[in-house]
Amino acid sequence: MLSTRKQSLLTALAEMRQHQQGNHGWSLFHECLSEVARSEASAGLDQLLSAMWQRRPHISDAHAITLLGIAVRQLALQDRGLADVFRAELSASRRVPALARALSEQALDVLRLMDSHSNSYTGARRFLLPQLVIGAFAAFRNIRRVRLLDLGTSVGLLPRQLNNKVVYDRFAGDLRWHPAPLPFRIIPLEFVGGVDRPPLPTLDWVRTCHGPSDYYEQRFEEVQWSLGQAETAGTRMALRPLDILDFPALAAFLRAHHINVVTCSFVLYQYDDDTRNRIVETVMGALGTPGMLLSMEPSHALARMGCVVHAYQDGSTRPLHVADVSDGHFMGTVTVRNGLTELVGQGGGQ
Repeated sequence: MLSTRKQSLLTALAEMRQHQQGNHGWSLFHECLSEVARSEASAGLDQLLSAMWQRRPHISDAHAITLLGIAVRQLALQDRGLADVFRAELSASRRVPALARALSEQALDVLRLMDSHSNSYTGARRFLLPQLVIGAFAAFRNIRRVRLLDLGTSVGLLPRQLNNKVVYDRFAGDLRWHPAPLPFRIIPLEFVGGVDRPPLPTLDWVRTCHGPSDYYEQRFEEVQWSLGQAETAGTRMALRPLDILDFPALAAFLRAHHINVVTCSFVLYQYDDDTRNRIVETVMGALGTPGMLLSMEPSHALARMGCVVHAYQDGSTRPLHVADVSDGHFMGTVTVRNGLTELVGQGGGQ
């Protein structure tokens, strides 16, 4: 009989397999994982999941699935047999046994990676919306010094990109706003920082978090280009190891650095509802006034394209629905919602 938690994970997996994007890089892994879970060779997977949940009890189903795929892909880079899992030209009868063997014979290595890492995927286009919203918020509230911290920052790409008009201009044309975009403003940044759970992700790990497909190769090339542009511009930021689930440490960091704007992109979805609420409560309890938390999260726990944008301001944990984005990689349409007006005023302070 399946445990309630495993059944929940398999339900999430079934939903993720219906993703509109089709072969987005992880569909082959999702197919194999589903087959292993239903087969007589599921003992290795069951033991792995049990150990993982014991170590990371607050992990969401969507994050557990993505992190498992990333860990297997990381090991597959050095194991030709395990690499079969991601080879589209092979039949499922070849790919599924390769994954089943790995989850039994290399379970400790998979568990080590899942225990010490998160899904550190970082998209080069996700800064587009924060650039405009933070700029409008600072102008509307007459904030002359923005001290910003990015939670779950990965390699710190998003905060490095802020105010870089060269990077903005390359990507902004692929993002349509309805009814209209906010104006581009230079954010008055006084401090820019990012934190992530130790050990801090490497660029190699970030590459592994991009699915094995031409589509994701293009997205990773954008990441590399953007990092190069930030280096050329001399962009400075403070990158620190800090587990945001260490709530006292997070609150202390926010207060010590007088942070008044916090961003997080595809971070809160990684945890269960209670933990997400505690993160928001901790951040809003430590920010000064005026202050803002801007959160971008997948709309349907990675089962569908798109993300939803919420903001919290001035110590309140009441979410403002700022926008919906049709593609979480920010190449689609941003639909502005009523919460944006409350956050930045009518017309975004134009």
